[in-house]
Amino acid sequence: MATAILQDSMTPLERLGAFIQGKPYDRIPFNAFMGDHAARVIDAKVSDASRSASLLAKAQIAAYRHYKLDFVGVQAGHLGVAEALGTELEFPDDCTAYVKKFALDHVADFKRLEVPNPRKAGRFPVFLEAAEILQQEVGSEVPVGMLFGGPMSTAYSLLGAERLLKSLLTDPELVHELLDFCIESATPFIREAAKLNVGFAIVDPVSSGSVMSYELFKKFSKPALTKLIGRVREVSAPPMLHICGNTRKIIGDMVDTGAGVLSLDNSVDLADAKKEVGSRITLVGNIRPADTMFLGTSQTVEENVKECLLKGHDSPHGYILALGCELPIKTPPENVHALSQAVRKYGQFPYQPELFGALAN
Repeated sequence: MATAILQDSMTPLERLGAFIQGKPYDRIPFNAFMGDHAARVIDAKVSDASRSASLLAKAQIAAYRHYKLDFVGVQAGHLGVAEALGTELEFPDDCTAYVKKFALDHVADFKRLEVPNPRKAGRFPVFLEAAEILQQEVGSEVPVGMLFGGPMSTAYSLLGAERLLKSLLTDPELVHELLDFCIESATPFIREAAKLNVGFAIVDPVSSGSVMSYELFKKFSKPALTKLIGRVREVSAPPMLHICGNTRKIIGDMVDTGAGVLSLDNSVDLADAKKEVGSRITLVGNIRPADTMFLGTSQTVEENVKECLLKGHDSPHGYILALGCELPIKTPPENVHALSQAVRKYGQFPYQPELFGALAN
């Protein structure tokens, strides 16, 4: 017998509010981490939507309504602060922006830079205006988020991978100073965005265990993230923290930073994360962006949703279904629809194990 897909009885904002307060809600919230795929919903070039506040907001609103999402947001990404400090980006028509020219040639060169004005530097004004439009247009019904880069990823985007990683060993004190400068450069932007009542998310892919050792993470990334998250907590709720790749070894340290929500890449087993830190923090994740969303079918999506809900639904501090990382731009739209439908089909709350068939046994 086919399982009925229930209609929502709450708005996304009501649902998240009930979730946070520990009150009953209709179904589990989900985050598709829409990103640049949203431009495709309005048939816009990613390059145009990335640099226009009105297009960026229009794309997010269209995607929210088209796919029946639970979140909208602005992604300054791990390049946003570095761009405001002088890193030059390339904007392909149908691909995410990437670094064209790093702002720094040597780690000490940051001393010639000034903390950027959030109303003038780089695309900071675009991000802030887009968030303002989102709040005005749909903020009464859906949560609006602002995602930006962590200190280590900002440092990478200023200096480049080879120079940064070498400097971790040859000039550790200068790297600490650079990370502090990255935090100071992000702070005015955080304070301006907080005035718009957005939720914050920090992404720090360069702190991944796939890039640096646990010892380097503890020495450099953890204290820098803790300080940056402290800045967010001064003006807003504790942010979500996402670090790409396998974060199994650092998952406890990620919670120690003061983040309020922990986003897990699909390379981390959700059941293991729940057992280790689920009583300390809300978990988010970890649908496979590539194998499931981009390369899979609607059936693949449904099975992955069931797998994640089965593992995460009873996490002690709460669980939000989400992708393990940003949705690939060229994901087939039918797979995003399948994600939205599967959440409504299997994410009914309280949890109903009979919906999961053999997986629940």
